[in-house]
Amino acid sequence: MTRDEIQQQLIDIVHKEKDIPDDKLSLETPLADAGIDSLDALTILFAIEEQFHISIPDDKARAMKTFGDMVNVVEELLPAAL
Repeated sequence: MTRDEIQQQLIDIVHKEKDIPDDKLSLETPLADAGIDSLDALTILFAIEEQFHISIPDDKARAMKTFGDMVNVVEELLPAAL
């Protein structure tokens, strides 16, 4: 799976969980600035784990501060899951 495919799937997940305009969701966007609070982040995290069939360790989950961080973590964990 390419980075672009991962990014698109993550965008879809975030849009299902939270109504965020596309222009508010770039790789550099801090999740808090996009209106994602801790409860939203947890819901999104579970959706990511289910969608990609991965388990995101707590330390990596806490380190996700931007949308780009999400993409990086999923990209990093995906090969390990295959």
